[in-house]
Amino acid sequence: TLQSVPKNASVKLLSDSKEILLRRLAALNLRDFQITQNDVKSELVVTVGDDISRETLSDLLLIRGYMSFKTDSILLLTEQDIQAAHADYSTPAYPTLYITFKENVWKSLEEATDRNRNKPITFAIDNKVYASPVISDKITHGKISLTGSRFSKAEVRKLVAIISGGALPLKFEVLDNK
Repeated sequence: TLQSVPKNASVKLLSDSKEILLRRLAALNLRDFQITQNDVKSELVVTVGDDISRETLSDLLLIRGYMSFKTDSILLLTEQDIQAAHADYSTPAYPTLYITFKENVWKSLEEATDRNRNKPITFAIDNKVYASPVISDKITHGKISLTGSRFSKAEVRKLVAIISGGALPLKFEVLDNK
C-alpha cells in the first residue's frame, strides 16, 4: 500500500500517478499486476503476482522520475524533453540504455554537446546520478546511448520502465509491504 505525500492528495493527482505506475509495470513486461485507488485515504494498493525483486518494485513505485542531464551543473534537458527510451542487450556484458529526445530540443543538445566536448554530462533521476560519461562528440540527431559495466540488464530494464512511464506528480511512501 502506497500513501501519497501529502496525505490529502487530489483525486486527479492520485489517478495520474496510478496511470504512470501502470505504464512502468507494463514496461517491465509484467502480466499479473493491479493497482487500486483509494481516494478517501489517498492511497494506491499495488498487487503484483509476477516474479520481481522487492528492490526493483520499490524503485518503480517510489522513484519520482524527474530526470536531469547537466554539464558543469547547468541543466540541459529534463524528462519533459524525452521522446522514448529503450534497451539493447545485444552485448550481454554491456547492456545499453538508449534515449531519444524530442525533435524540438535536438539543436540545443547539439550546441551544448559541441561546447562541452571532453567534459562529463551527468544523467540523474531524482538527483541520483546514474552515469556521467564524457562527451566525445556533438550529438546531432537527439539520440544518446548510455552503456558500461556499471549497468546490469535489470538496471537498464528498470530505467527504461521509469523513463517510459513518466514522472510521478506525487511522492509516495510504503505503508504496507506484504
